[in-house]
Amino acid sequence: MGTISKIRQISPYVIAGFAILFITFMVLSDNISNLTTSGGESVQTAAVCEINGEKIYYKDYEKRVRDRIEQIRNDPQNPSNEIDEQNVRNQIWDEMTREVLLKQAGKHFGIIITDDEILDILLENPPDFMKSQFTGEDGVFNRQLYLEVITNPDVIMNLLGEMEYEEKQKYISDFRKHLVLVTEVLRQQRLSETMSNTISVAYAVSSPSHIVRKFIDDNSTASVNYIFVGLNTINDSVTVTDEEIKNYYDKNKEYYKVKNQRKVKTLTFHITPSAEDSARANKRIERIREELASVNTVEQRDSIFSIKLNEYTGTETEWQLLQDVNPQVISLLGNASKGEVLGPIQSYDATYFYRLDGRRSGEQEVVKASHILISFNNNKDSARAYAAKLMKEINNGNFAEYAKKYSEDKGSGSQGGDLGYFGKGRMVPEFEKAAFGAKVGSIVGPIETQFGYHIIKVVDRKSEEIKYSFISFKPTVSIATKNKIKRDAFAAMKQIEEGMDIDTLASKLGVPCSESPLLSRERPYQGSMFLTNKIFNAKLGDVIEPREVANGNYVVVLQVSHIRKAGIASLEDVSDQIKSKLIRIKKLDLAKLKAGQIYNVVKKYTSLNEVVELPEGVKIETAEVKNNGVIAGVPADFAATSHIFNLPTNKINSPVRGEQGYFIFEIKSREIPTADRAKDAEDVSKAHYARGLFDTWFNKFKEDSKIIDHRSKFYAEY
Repeated sequence: MGTISKIRQISPYVIAGFAILFITFMVLSDNISNLTTSGGESVQTAAVCEINGEKIYYKDYEKRVRDRIEQIRNDPQNPSNEIDEQNVRNQIWDEMTREVLLKQAGKHFGIIITDDEILDILLENPPDFMKSQFTGEDGVFNRQLYLEVITNPDVIMNLLGEMEYEEKQKYISDFRKHLVLVTEVLRQQRLSETMSNTISVAYAVSSPSHIVRKFIDDNSTASVNYIFVGLNTINDSVTVTDEEIKNYYDKNKEYYKVKNQRKVKTLTFHITPSAEDSARANKRIERIREELASVNTVEQRDSIFSIKLNEYTGTETEWQLLQDVNPQVISLLGNASKGEVLGPIQSYDATYFYRLDGRRSGEQEVVKASHILISFNNNKDSARAYAAKLMKEINNGNFAEYAKKYSEDKGSGSQGGDLGYFGKGRMVPEFEKAAFGAKVGSIVGPIETQFGYHIIKVVDRKSEEIKYSFISFKPTVSIATKNKIKRDAFAAMKQIEEGMDIDTLASKLGVPCSESPLLSRERPYQGSMFLTNKIFNAKLGDVIEPREVANGNYVVVLQVSHIRKAGIASLEDVSDQIKSKLIRIKKLDLAKLKAGQIYNVVKKYTSLNEVVELPEGVKIETAEVKNNGVIAGVPADFAATSHIFNLPTNKINSPVRGEQGYFIFEIKSREIPTADRAKDAEDVSKAHYARGLFDTWFNKFKEDSKIIDHRSKFYAEY
């Protein structure tokens, strides 16, 4: 039964961790064949998406979603059975669109993965996740049993022992289904690998010389001194004329290609409590106030509060240390007696009634302490002697000063050693014993722990706790109020459809109206892909019906106000972008002049370390760098790090231009891997760069594909 138990583990959960894609294997049952969509289209032929004319059918999408949810529900690694259905739907959507695109991309290169190829992999070179199910505790793969089960699952019947026949049949049926899943996963993996290799060869960028060069760049290091003249150091006024912007645009417009984009104007109806909603909350507050005022004793008020606590679903807190309680609550209940009721208390967020349920001390104790840490630093005796020396010098008056100066716990040290309040079990045993055993105001130590030697100052000790209950009231939006807001939004939509200008209507209704920036089809608008697809399926001037957004805080009415078709962006759209670029170019030219002036000062020295006088504001920095664009204290700059690995060493080099400014480099030392060392990594690098190239090519293929999302026909949100 050990092997059979392992076979049972061959499931979508195992496969999912291995698969590039997850392929379903069953057809939709007949019981939905006669259903239609809201538009009258048959569910059997309705599509949730079209990719270059190829449809993903609603019935297949829904079937896979239900299968995945069932798999998650039965997954032993998900004991809580929590399922985010929306997230599942999005995952399935991404998987199915990728499958179609990958298949179409394969056809583009004439790649077809045959059943014989998959069978050969399954029988001759099974993936590890399959082999593991037929591997014993001795680590030996039972190939014979594997082949018997794979080629004829019915043999499992003879291995199941005493089990009901129907249960055996279901067991074998499930295994067959899982086996189909495995073959489809292998097909997708094989297609992806073949595509990756084909593209790598076709575009010939994974040449050995390229791989060696890339390995060398990734693993080279250098130690440098440098002076950086950044754009932010250029205080000169830089201006760019409209003519300069136009000239740049005319010469470079082919670099400003854009996708289909749109803008919408949005009317926003805030879902807030009405006057009636506020009045309803106020009536409840007043009713409780009157009932409490009608009695005279603490016991009577306590009894009324208990009834209201249950009626309005109030909150009963557990015991809390005073320092953990909201200061406003402490100020109210600090001097209250047990059972005393206070309220109504108006706060910034609601109106409250409070009752003190109890007060105690001694059950839990917390200590407030500060400390100075002296780490061992490979010499415990020296660390202890140093800590003992500090202990003799410290008193209550200078403890914080010493902590800031000497503590190697920089986090608390910057706060004068303050660790705040802590209870038992929060600190390591030696530290806890010393802190809880000392009197308030005393300084103890050195105390040895795994972190080093501590000098501890006990600042305070508390054990007072309270327990209390409260009822809160704040106006909530009633169903009637929300419905009225929605009716107002629908009325606004009708008026816009009948020709009313949306800005004029917003002014008339007193609601905000704003125009969006340019939107892309790939991103949700107001957090909703449903709205995005509605926007991109609409025509200029069309109105999108009202919809709740921002977790139900608003209802929005949208009107498509601008459509920009794919192509070259207009000068107006990119004018600001070009202006910023030209300003940057002019500032770089000024930075070059400034760097040249600095170089004339420092070039007479043999090293930047010898420079004794520099222009005001100019600093010499030191850094350890790789050829990855990162230099400490400077914005990311790949051009700069590239210079570092090409300039002469041990001299002050003339200024070089980076992406963020000009640099004067002195390369103190440089370590570059040999070509032989890089050659050892060639096979791994080839696979890595081939995969990266495939991803780049595939993303471009997807970008150029015509993908029509029809989910808004079927779902209110996604």
